[in-house]
Amino acid sequence: MTPNMKHNLFTAFIAATATLSGLFSQVETASATGFTWNSAWTQPTVYNKSQTSFNDTPFQQFVQAESVALPNSGQFKLDPSNLNLKYDYDVSVYFINEGAGYRNQLAFDSTGTTNKSGLLFNDISCAGAGCILGGSNTLKLGDGVKIGNITGGSQLDFWLRADGFNRGNSANIFGTETGSNADGLQHAVAYAYNNYILLAFEDLYGGLNASGVDSKTGKQNEGSDRDFNDVVVVLDIGEANVKALIGASVPEPSVTLSMFAVGAVSMFGLRRRRQSRTSN
Repeated sequence: MTPNMKHNLFTAFIAATATLSGLFSQVETASATGFTWNSAWTQPTVYNKSQTSFNDTPFQQFVQAESVALPNSGQFKLDPSNLNLKYDYDVSVYFINEGAGYRNQLAFDSTGTTNKSGLLFNDISCAGAGCILGGSNTLKLGDGVKIGNITGGSQLDFWLRADGFNRGNSANIFGTETGSNADGLQHAVAYAYNNYILLAFEDLYGGLNASGVDSKTGKQNEGSDRDFNDVVVVLDIGEANVKALIGASVPEPSVTLSMFAVGAVSMFGLRRRRQSRTSN
């Protein structure tokens, strides 16, 4: 895919989703939650679909060709930095798919009436039927982990450590709160669907196709495609909480763009996957 094609698709993406807040705005870097990644965390128990009865199939429709609109999909765009629970619920997180070369890690943070944080997935990499790209067979589609009871009045935030499995403490960390990201860009998008929350991340530092050193931070731009397909998960926060979030949000038009552009992986994405995974 040429840079011009990628640019045009990305422009269509922005138009269809009525602007991802803060996507290109440069802001001062700060973590409003004071989140700290704990390298001593270990992988919690991963439950397969036969154990949880979670059905990932309806969500795989969002893992498809880049910039494909889904007429009457029933998606509702949400603010990923405003995932506030109104009611108590035993929260779980399910792996849907990934289109990354990096072996990413995902953690959560709960603040408010419930204060706790922890690792969700230590190595987000899947291989086999339904997986987009080959890699280690760490996760299977629909695998899930339990966060546990989160009481009403709590705020949930999620944090991606980009290639953290390989890079450890030197990896970039991107949160659902744009202001916490070093590049000042949005790295997560969220939609309500079928009484669940779909959450997807972009794992590369910097703006669309940006290269070289970011003069504001001294960090290396990574030629990001800004496709938000690098980690795709579903949050089970309970039907009542999802409806409360929808009620507090402005729904997207009936024709909603699928932001999970996993199916049509760019040549750059394929290249960096080969480089990253074959080196381990």
